[in-house]
Amino acid sequence: MRVLSNICAPNYLLSADPSVILDRQYHDFDEQAERLTGFDQSYLQLTPGTFSGRFLSCFLGDNLSVHLEHCNQALEQTVAGHSQAITIGVLASEGEPFLLNGSSFDQDGVLVAMPYADLHLRSPVEGAVIAIVIHPDHLRDHSGLSAPAKEWLFAPDFGAQLLNAPQLARRIREDVVQAIQAASFEKGPEKTAQLIGDALLAGVASKLSLEFSGHGASLSRLLSPISYEQFLAGRDAIHKNWNDIHSVDDVLAITRSGRRTLQSSFTSQISLGPLSYHRLLRLHMARCALSDPGQFDVSIGDIAARHEFWSWSQFTKLYQTHFGQLPSDTRSNARAEAPIAKAQGKKLQ
Repeated sequence: MRVLSNICAPNYLLSADPSVILDRQYHDFDEQAERLTGFDQSYLQLTPGTFSGRFLSCFLGDNLSVHLEHCNQALEQTVAGHSQAITIGVLASEGEPFLLNGSSFDQDGVLVAMPYADLHLRSPVEGAVIAIVIHPDHLRDHSGLSAPAKEWLFAPDFGAQLLNAPQLARRIREDVVQAIQAASFEKGPEKTAQLIGDALLAGVASKLSLEFSGHGASLSRLLSPISYEQFLAGRDAIHKNWNDIHSVDDVLAITRSGRRTLQSSFTSQISLGPLSYHRLLRLHMARCALSDPGQFDVSIGDIAARHEFWSWSQFTKLYQTHFGQLPSDTRSNARAEAPIAKAQGKKLQ
């Protein structure tokens, strides 16, 4: 997979005003998950190896921002939608699609998520996504949004919709790239960034209206295939009862599903079986404990045992294989970064 050739984000820190563009690389997926404020996000790394990611944010006034995220590893991402914003998303990478609430999200798709929408994504290796975050009133009141499109978009039960709209997806990608490139040369007052944001919003409103007029309500499809619901039940059971699960039978007893159904739902959604996912979750929980300043005085062996890794050598091998570093490296890095995090705060505003 590679980033689409027409997605050419500017080089790092080209903007003279960091309040307009923030462009950073990350080697910790938890830090990258915390980058986008207003969203409650958590990431689980699914593929083994050292994590490397990039998150570019472009702030175009008080009511609109655009974000480009890239990760070198496959991730399970759970996202609680912004409480005060509409999110419009398209992919910026070719090849294997994302999975969004169980549905295939490819280069022809456009995500539209209203405030508080719950999203579950599986992003593939080298996946990249673009998100436009807009205040609802800013879009609702725009003259370029047609009455039928407004009625459709602001229906009470809209939630999150995935549109199969190739031309709309392509045009959104082009408009976002143009906006980022224009903002990267911004050296004047912030009102110039606002003008760029206004132009981007006008394009989004008019393109949504055109797309809706051509297809109507049939343009959208709900994001709840049966296999996803079955996976979600198994996943929730593992998260809530991880310390009581020792076999697939334990998961089956909680979910009351069939063995083949459970196995196929996990494989189709995250390419892992339920027990492999259970072990991966415990590795991530151990990693969080190792990074927690409140547990710096707890030995690594005790943390491993708390998460049911009884063999020190096996835990170390599994941990290093999956995260690309030793457990002791994780703790050392956390100790070094703790004073910086306390001084600067965990989230970027």
